[in-house]
Amino acid sequence: MNDALPPSFAAEHKSDRAARLAGMLTTAFLAVLTWPMWRYHALTGETAPLVGHVLVLMYGIAILRTRGLAFRGARDWLPLTLGPFLYVELRWTIAGIGLPHHDALVLHWESLFFPSNPSATLAPRFGFPLLSEALHLAYASYYLVVYVPLIVLFVKRERAAFTHTMLAMTLVYGACFITYALFPVDGPRYLVGPAFAPHGPVRTFVLALLDRGSSRGTAFPSSHVAASVVSALCALRHQYRFGLVVSMFTAALTVATVYGGFHYAVDALVGVILGGVTFLASTALWDALPSRAVHSATAA
Repeated sequence: MNDALPPSFAAEHKSDRAARLAGMLTTAFLAVLTWPMWRYHALTGETAPLVGHVLVLMYGIAILRTRGLAFRGARDWLPLTLGPFLYVELRWTIAGIGLPHHDALVLHWESLFFPSNPSATLAPRFGFPLLSEALHLAYASYYLVVYVPLIVLFVKRERAAFTHTMLAMTLVYGACFITYALFPVDGPRYLVGPAFAPHGPVRTFVLALLDRGSSRGTAFPSSHVAASVVSALCALRHQYRFGLVVSMFTAALTVATVYGGFHYAVDALVGVILGGVTFLASTALWDALPSRAVHSATAA
């Protein structure tokens, strides 16, 4: 008769499949972006971005080809290891593809849904220094919102919850980055500058961080909001009490993206919707992954 693997082995097998799928999707996206990176090199003569891209792609392929427990952590973390690099190089891939930017269309949507133009009016209307600093701090908490829940699950060795969350993050970043490449939108910070919010040390830090690390054309939808929503929903599913804290930061971050003039309100709205849809899609995909490997045949 056929004997199924014990539940612990079945869960590990499912987690391995999810981790490998997330890594393969991330590496495949890198491979596809080689063409616009080459075009950017051909247009500008800059070699460093293309060389860096190829090296990171080679790293992704090498990690995916590893087997055994020694490199399992590297495989599990591969999407968010490569994620920051993928975001930074969007400044080159968007230019390499060369499609027009669509701020005029998004501004039209903004006027339909938010005629008060919140990205320009929220900060002056509620120009309280303490509120401004708190919201900019919430905006700066983005990396904590994304990475800390995963770190907690990883340290606690809750691998099924970890790989489900990582798969969800891979899907939401993939959806955002593909949209940026094909439908670039600069956002209000590039067109008119940050909102007229009260100055303070936290706001100064956030503006300096954005000046150094942001990529033009990545406003719609807000990946800050979309990824934070996914992180919060996954945390609520796998670590409920901690998820409540993550959800509060996510709500404040969503408001902060508009208050600071970093995104149009419609960018944040679509980010919330995309985050929710991606969480549902990733959960359905996770549930559909086989939870058993092979069956061992024994004579009856």
